[in-house]
Amino acid sequence: MRTARAAAFFVCCAAIAVFIAVPALRAQRSAAPDSQARVIAAQQKISAPLMKEIYKRRGDGRRAQTGTTGVRVDRHGRTLVQLSANMTDPLKRKIYALGGRVVSSSTTQQTVVALMPLTMLERLAADDSVRSITSEAH
Repeated sequence: MRTARAAAFFVCCAAIAVFIAVPALRAQRSAAPDSQARVIAAQQKISAPLMKEIYKRRGDGRRAQTGTTGVRVDRHGRTLVQLSANMTDPLKRKIYALGGRVVSSSTTQQTVVALMPLTMLERLAADDSVRSITSEAH
């Protein structure tokens, strides 16, 4: 009697786990190409020297090419970048939330100069209001 109850409990738990896990895995699998497309779109907004420096920081030797990029990075991992974007309050909040600081902005030229952590540039580039990110050194 006890083993039958334990077996029934096990079968019931397995059925519930399958009932929850299968739709979750399907949703995750269908969302993966969309999220990958967003990452690629964000990376295309970032200049090549900055992307090379990001790959170097990650240790991605396959994508990071040898040589210098000309990108200056401080001891805290931040670099001075120029964003092609309208300076709005949500964008300013996002820059600060990602650990950056706004140095200057121009509404007429629609540019923002910010000191940003190099590793957060892709998240910033994913914002729809950001059109491009280049190194201030170039």
